[in-house]
Amino acid sequence: MIRDTIGPILRPHRPLIVAAGAAMIGATAVTLSAPLLVKITIDRGIRRHDVHAIDVMALVYVVLVLVRPVLERVIVLCSARAGERFLGDLRVAAYEKLQALSMPFFEETRAGVLVSRLTNDVQTLTTFTRLVLVEVVGSILLFVVSIVILVMLSPLLSLVMLVSVPLLAWSSLRYGKRSRPAFLALRDRVADTMSSLQEGLTGVRVVQSFGRENDRYDSYRVRSNAQVTAWRRISLVNMGFFPMIAFAQSFALAAVLVVGGYLYRHGHVSIGTIVAFALYLISLFDPIARLGDWFSEFQSGRAALSKIATLLETPVTVVGGSTPLPAAGELRADDVTFAYGDSPPAVIGVTLAIAPGEHLALVGATGAGKSTLAKLLVRAYDPNEGRIAFGDVDLRDAPLDDLRQQIVFVPQEGHLFSGTISDNVRLARPDASDEEVRAALRAIDALERFEALPGGLDTDVRSRGVRLSSGERQLVSIARVALVDPAVVVLDEATSSLDPQTEAAVEEALAAISQGRTVITIAHRLSTAERADRVAVMEHGKLIEIASHDELVANGDRYSRLWANWRAGLVA
Repeated sequence: MIRDTIGPILRPHRPLIVAAGAAMIGATAVTLSAPLLVKITIDRGIRRHDVHAIDVMALVYVVLVLVRPVLERVIVLCSARAGERFLGDLRVAAYEKLQALSMPFFEETRAGVLVSRLTNDVQTLTTFTRLVLVEVVGSILLFVVSIVILVMLSPLLSLVMLVSVPLLAWSSLRYGKRSRPAFLALRDRVADTMSSLQEGLTGVRVVQSFGRENDRYDSYRVRSNAQVTAWRRISLVNMGFFPMIAFAQSFALAAVLVVGGYLYRHGHVSIGTIVAFALYLISLFDPIARLGDWFSEFQSGRAALSKIATLLETPVTVVGGSTPLPAAGELRADDVTFAYGDSPPAVIGVTLAIAPGEHLALVGATGAGKSTLAKLLVRAYDPNEGRIAFGDVDLRDAPLDDLRQQIVFVPQEGHLFSGTISDNVRLARPDASDEEVRAALRAIDALERFEALPGGLDTDVRSRGVRLSSGERQLVSIARVALVDPAVVVLDEATSSLDPQTEAAVEEALAAISQGRTVITIAHRLSTAERADRVAVMEHGKLIEIASHDELVANGDRYSRLWANWRAGLVA
């Protein structure tokens, strides 16, 4: 599963990986040649008093010593370059996936967890690809070739060496069984800590307003302590593994020396063979020990990769089709039912037809389903039953780009990004010219307001638009709609928290973009519903009334009572 997801991202960097692998094979050959040179020097040079053999072996060793740094440099450069490029592509792929995912995913997943995926998990993979992967692959290669050479040197001593295998196998299996869940748990605890930090920072104004700093501190401390506990659990797992490796190495080496001495006395092996075997045995356990040292990082990297792969494999629930939407048409909901996950339905059997150019207000108590219905009309979600159509084209059959150009949602609070006012208006159409941006602002009578700022339209609004008032942020959001020029606008009424002067400016802007367009307003105040062509009343997910404001008041039913209560509240 991970291979299918990560493989295409890794494929372009294979030449660098192959080059690093070739250099690693060469470096391993250099390392493993040293004990053989010692054996030849002892058996042919020292025991036979062959000075020439000693000189040749010394020269060969010097050459290998000079070659090894070159090979190691190639390994580091190629592996680091491949690793950094791979991680860069992986980070971009993960962010691109996040942009493509549908609204249900973001409502079910905490923002701090997603931030952790693209920061902590990717950073863990950076260490993994730069250091651990090279160490692990090199150690495995060294281990396998050392075994082959040991068997070739002395099959009998190789059998003696096996006395340590049961201990190694038991400790390795035990470590592997305990370490993977421990590292996966650690990634989850890191994500929890990041989520708590992100929530605390973004909500700091609310926290300080109610004097709940200590509560947020306690919440963060609990998550931080859970992360420390996860690290402690990993440390305990490591402490039970590494001493076993050292003990197994000492035990095997002692057995080889004892049996090797016996075999030498009976003429079955030479002194050079015993020395070389002992050196190879040390080098054999050296990769095992290094694998142990790096296994924790390997498991951490594997866990991080698993988390990112899971993100990349998350299905996109809102997928575009190929049938273009018409330039204008009726927006219909036909027997639509929708539920969030396993929750009870938020919209039940709604059938609704909105004529071109009509202004419809959605009214109802909190939780009545009006916001959910609006999200379905803009296809932030797809209905579980029924269909939403524009001009007889099912929204599920339309290309997403076409859909977002024709049906636009304006949220209750305009969200701005770091950058200029022009940049934020141009978010709706990146290819728009400066004059088109100015025309969009002029259309909602906001151009002079923003040009009067010290930086004009080039004013940097900073993160989340903190340099602008809430009304000004909403005006920028409305200007985006004017720039796109859609057929349908869905508004989440956004003027209830504004001062009268700013509210009037926003109301004028909304009126400007409503001209000639179909408008659906989530009305939080009935004065807005009064100005609409028709009012749709929602209750417990069902559409219970729909008519003009005057007709509904005259009917004396649910809306009439809501209107009377609202009017009484104004008088009071």
